[in-house]
Amino acid sequence: MDPYNNPDQQSDVTIQAMVTRLEERGRHPVFAGMIGAYVSQVPAEVPLRVLDLGCGTGVVARAFEARLHPGSALVGADVSQRLLEAAVALSPGSRIQWRKVDAEGLPFGDSEFDVLAMHTLLSHVVGPEALLREAHRVLKPGGALIVFDADHASTTYGLPEYARMRAVDQKLAEAIATHPDICRQLPRLLKKAGFQLDRHRSELFSECGRGDFWLSSVRGFARLIPALGILPEEEGRAWVEAMLASHEEGTFFAAGSYYTFFASKGPG
Repeated sequence: MDPYNNPDQQSDVTIQAMVTRLEERGRHPVFAGMIGAYVSQVPAEVPLRVLDLGCGTGVVARAFEARLHPGSALVGADVSQRLLEAAVALSPGSRIQWRKVDAEGLPFGDSEFDVLAMHTLLSHVVGPEALLREAHRVLKPGGALIVFDADHASTTYGLPEYARMRAVDQKLAEAIATHPDICRQLPRLLKKAGFQLDRHRSELFSECGRGDFWLSSVRGFARLIPALGILPEEEGRAWVEAMLASHEEGTFFAAGSYYTFFASKGPG
């Protein structure tokens, strides 16, 4: 069901909800801070070749562009032509090279990039192990891999009834992520792909009383739930109404965890 796995096969309503959510999320100060925290780790003193794989609407690619040495080559790649069109429209005059790629293999040469970033990508792809092996192939020896993703399995929206809350949380997570628990698997997957895991960073992002970031997610789900059939129509409407009402009443609660993994390719 994960619409981010095959965006170009989604309805106009779904793709617009995705574009809106990606951009709203990217502009949020806390989320932008998470992006800035790993983008700032990339050296800006020398020209680099950087690949933002799964670039979506270009939120992270634009952050890299603002950071990198002017002589750097920056590629934003995605399987979705429709998301790439949005990325181009949102970055007029940019020096980012936008590339459509195939999920089965990357159209880049061996050892082509100094840095490769995957921002909320691996939780959506069908074969994360294969993609990590491709990432290893296209990185130069000593190159850096940055993987940022949500632990969708931990995301929760507060409801009065515990059993219903857990059931809805699980359905929502499984609807928008092929691998809701990808962060928990990454240490093992990175090692299997040949990477050295150097360090990681964790973020818990919660909102209590009133919502902002997570309320935007609720509004996105208001469009995605009926479009994708995530919940029965009446149940979906009741969930959205409960979330909006709790925000107005000052009883809103939502939380989720994000992780950044910094890994490297060996020198040989």
